[in-house]
Amino acid sequence: MEPGRDNAGAGAVYVWKYVLIIGIYMAAFVPVMRAHEGPPFPIIVDEEVGPFLVSVWTDPDIGIGTFFVIMEPLSGGNLPDITSVQIGVEPVSGRLKETVYTAEPQNVRRGARYYTEVAFDQGGMWKVRVRLEGPDWEGELYSEVEATPDGSIGPIGLIVYALPFIAVGVLWFRAIILRRRRE
Repeated sequence: MEPGRDNAGAGAVYVWKYVLIIGIYMAAFVPVMRAHEGPPFPIIVDEEVGPFLVSVWTDPDIGIGTFFVIMEPLSGGNLPDITSVQIGVEPVSGRLKETVYTAEPQNVRRGARYYTEVAFDQGGMWKVRVRLEGPDWEGELYSEVEATPDGSIGPIGLIVYALPFIAVGVLWFRAIILRRRRE
């Protein structure tokens, strides 16, 4: 053995010890993220209701979820009158009765789009009923959606997401220091 080299393996064990501790910390204390975060997604696509082709898009966050009802005329001509667009939601479990929300029209270039916010008090599967009415027509669409947390964990998220990069930086810096001590 060379002088000063009898302790060379101890530094590597020391670094791996830190890697193991950081790995256990990350696995144990980082919250599990199962949430939908991002733009709304379709739950009903191109269904015929009255004189319309209807799609329903949603972002079902626990707390306040959003729904968009998008309608285009089947004939491709003028937009027939719409008197009411309502969204009804009810937990699949049946623990609450259906709550109905009236959707408000939004300005769009083509067709019609209605928007409403819906209260989801907790996660899980929810029944969705979309009721559409016009002067001489009406129709309903049905679907189910899972209400999920909104995915934001606030300012602490920056720290949580930065931890792996900080850990790699610390290990890299530690390795450089150990290598310089050996030289």
